[in-house]
Amino acid sequence: MSAPTTTPPPAAARDNLWRGILWLTWRQHRTVLIGATAVTAALLVWMAVNASDLQSAIDLCHGPDCAKAVADERLARIRDGADIAGYQLSLVVFLPAMLGMFIGAPLLAREYEQRTLMLAWSQDITPLRWLFGKLAVLGTVIGGLAAALAGECQHVTQLVHLADRRSLFEGTLFQAGGWMPLTLGLGWGMFGVAVGAALRRVLPSLVVVLSAFGGRTTLMEQLRPHLMDPVTRTVPLGPDRGAGGDPFAAVPNELVLDGGKAPFVDAAGQVHPYSEVMSHACGSIPDGRGDAFFSCLKQQGYVGMQQSLQPEGRLGTFHLIENGINLTLFVVSLAVTWWLVRRGRAAA
Repeated sequence: MSAPTTTPPPAAARDNLWRGILWLTWRQHRTVLIGATAVTAALLVWMAVNASDLQSAIDLCHGPDCAKAVADERLARIRDGADIAGYQLSLVVFLPAMLGMFIGAPLLAREYEQRTLMLAWSQDITPLRWLFGKLAVLGTVIGGLAAALAGECQHVTQLVHLADRRSLFEGTLFQAGGWMPLTLGLGWGMFGVAVGAALRRVLPSLVVVLSAFGGRTTLMEQLRPHLMDPVTRTVPLGPDRGAGGDPFAAVPNELVLDGGKAPFVDAAGQVHPYSEVMSHACGSIPDGRGDAFFSCLKQQGYVGMQQSLQPEGRLGTFHLIENGINLTLFVVSLAVTWWLVRRGRAAA
């Protein structure tokens, strides 16, 4: 007489299921995961070493005496460190596109190309459980790596802002700060999965993800200054702020929208377009914005320039808006992937 069969309890079955998904994900994606971890670790070490060197150089170079020593070795060291940090941040900003191309897009597209999905879906596990199990494993690893990079970028962007006197609103510094690398990585990694599920071919999916990321970067550069209504202020005529004195004193993080061509204001409060003022005699002065130029403008009755800008206090809000856009991309891409997999299984 044969022994009666027993059904594993639900908890044990779930444990076996997740162990199976974890093993399958590791077997299929271990090369990419190991490579991503190694690249992230190397980049973090490189960023930390350069940031430490840059910070120590800036600490030694506070005060007006350093500003006079233009050829000082410390200033050259700071410039070199800031340049290296700029390259590092640019690499981090581009990593979400690489994530979407080489981890996200092939996740389903390669399975469709190799026709292995039908075999996977014919097993005990359902297609959606198979999909979301793999996404949970990959998302946990990638999210952890992206969070580590985002945390280090917070420190590096502050140093570059101090060394180069660039606003944290500017391009690369904005995208590398405010935990943007984390939400960009999640959003564009999931976007790659959705594109791969839709096109079912790896190479076209890579092209679409790369093109879409490039388009997104260009579009956001145009839209970002207008995400909130700008404020207007009148800046008195005079040399650029920050000239002389401590070269590494704090500077405001502002997004000025006039591109250096703000209109001028006269003593009566009338506003005059930049092109109109520069067409007068002052516009031909060789030293551009030196003392002679400003003296000429004052003699003609101009007292300041009317700037349109996004103030420093809005930096966190702008990061919050774009992080929300990135997370919306993640949710929409996840929903599209779920629908495509469900429809594809029904049609199989």
